[in-house]
Amino acid sequence: MTQDLIGVGIGPFNLSLAAMSQDSDQLQSAFFDANPTFSWHPGMLLPTATMQTYVLQDLVTTVAPRSEFSFINYLVERKKIYRFLATEQLIISRDEFSDYLRWACEKIPNLHFSQPVESIDFDDRKNLFNVQTATASYQARNICLGTGHAPWVPIAARPALGKHCFHAAEIALREPDFNGKKVMIVGGGQSGADIVLNTLEGHWGEPAQLYWLSRRPNFQPLDESIFTNEYFTPEYVNYFYTLPDDIRQQEIKTQKLPSDGISYHTLEKIYHHLYHRFDVLRQPRNVSLLPHRTLQHIHPLANGSFQVQAKHGLDLCEEFFEADIVILATGYRLGLPDYLQPLLDRIPYDREKHLPLAENFNLRWEGPETNRIYAVNAGIHSHGSAEGQLTLTAWRSAKIVNHLLGYAHFDISPSHSLVQWWPGK
Repeated sequence: MTQDLIGVGIGPFNLSLAAMSQDSDQLQSAFFDANPTFSWHPGMLLPTATMQTYVLQDLVTTVAPRSEFSFINYLVERKKIYRFLATEQLIISRDEFSDYLRWACEKIPNLHFSQPVESIDFDDRKNLFNVQTATASYQARNICLGTGHAPWVPIAARPALGKHCFHAAEIALREPDFNGKKVMIVGGGQSGADIVLNTLEGHWGEPAQLYWLSRRPNFQPLDESIFTNEYFTPEYVNYFYTLPDDIRQQEIKTQKLPSDGISYHTLEKIYHHLYHRFDVLRQPRNVSLLPHRTLQHIHPLANGSFQVQAKHGLDLCEEFFEADIVILATGYRLGLPDYLQPLLDRIPYDREKHLPLAENFNLRWEGPETNRIYAVNAGIHSHGSAEGQLTLTAWRSAKIVNHLLGYAHFDISPSHSLVQWWPGK
């Protein structure tokens, strides 16, 4: 059967699209993923890790609150709604959000795991996409790319990668032994902070020395102030898209902390741990917080440890540290997936490998306008810093479904913004 839509990758963004496509009851769709079961950053499901978005910013609620795929319905069906309400939580753990996503997967029949997509091509005679998985071929009028970003390792660290130097995305899967070791965490974002907090709480044992190195000027909190959150509204995203490219890139740089800071409660817990340990219990100061340092080299040493070289951002001097274990909390970056290779000569991506997204999250490509290539979590450069966050997941999915159907099945008409971003009266 020819599908109206085939989605590649089953993470939160494509899962939202699958849920809202099913809610519309007007689209034949299928979604494929290489993993044997649903898996959302399993290497970062740490005991203290929490979400940075509110509980109502789930797969569907902000657009379709009566949907069976809402977080509220998850609580009811899991028989824990009253206990959840008693906790008065606004932000939940990553463990619970991951369980919610697995629950949603169980309710959607057209999700296919253990089905890695190997290639996508376009048949100009039939005006259909050919999607080849490891076991079968499928045809679709439209496709949606949702395979996510890959862990990024700085060039300076790549020669040292191995058992004791690895990306943070793997830490919960590796379960390293920190006992008596000198441990270096590289990266001043939320992932780095979560690993530091879990280290201080002894999750992997008691290290002899802990270093936290970041090129940021300080360990800075996520900017969650009320007017800053206006960046994460449909009205702002719609306006942002209309700006010239150079202005958009300038604005993205100014919005680093609203999208990529550290949760305040995480920073508070870290500070309290350090205060209690060093100022109350007067234990040896074996934790070094090192902001304003840029990683330059990681040299493996003959004894199995590493020499970490960094440049101080203010004094411009070189510093050297010895570590037995190095965890690279250095984030994720978008790459063009291998399965897209047959179509790349028809997609005018730029030298930064940014996909040319139109307003409705479909790519401008050299093919029929009636056959769309959508992409989720691939448009920070075009739609702003909200694009990589969960905040507008449901809105983006509704926008894609409406565009596919050709009419507004979901009501996402704009409301009045409290901030007048655009010029004029």
